Amino acid sequence: MRAARRPDAPRRSGEETRAAILAAAERHFAERGFEAARLEDIAADVGVRRAAIFYHFPDKQELYAAVLDDVLGGFTPALPSGGSTEARLEVSMRAWIDYVAGRPTLARLILREAASAQPGVSSPLARAGRTLVDWMRERIAEGVASGELEPLIDPHRFISLMGAATVFHFASMSSLTPDVPFDPASAAEQEKHKRELLRMARHMLGITARD
Repeated sequence: MRAARRPDAPRRSGEETRAAILAAAERHFAERGFEAARLEDIAADVGVRRAAIFYHFPDKQELYAAVLDDVLGGFTPALPSGGSTEARLEVSMRAWIDYVAGRPTLARLILREAASAQPGVSSPLARAGRTLVDWMRERIAEGVASGELEPLIDPHRFISLMGAATVFHFASMSSLTPDVPFDPASAAEQEKHKRELLRMARHMLGITARD
């Protein structure tokens, strides 16, 4: 049976409906993955008919790509534009940890997409995250040129390690280490993760270690 708008539900504008569809789709894709997520269930969560999804998104693949764009695009404004290269990289990494912690679906979406990616094929995740990856590469190149940084590893490896460390930490660590009770989203755990990640980052970028 198709979902219909509840009689007592307030009417939404087109933009509000689109945002509600994206939010519901984000939850379903994170919980079930692209293949298992059903448009009927997403529509039911929003309180619209399945056809309403196609008014805003041509197909399921486009909806999925839009979710990833929305999720990763939401972090772009946090990228700092001023200060030294070292300071901007540190601010961006701290902001990334806060962002992932504050949006629990993000880590699961990235892990699911990374696991299903095909070698040599540009994935929706890669396209959605291009701005962030390019920004990091440019900052590292600037730091090398100015003498601020003396990286011990290639930039793409650094970006991969830093991103993966936080994604895996929030998505999987609590289930993999049930004998070590901790809440990765707690303020104390976030600060600890920031200190540890920045310590590793400074070492890999050739920056004098400090806490």
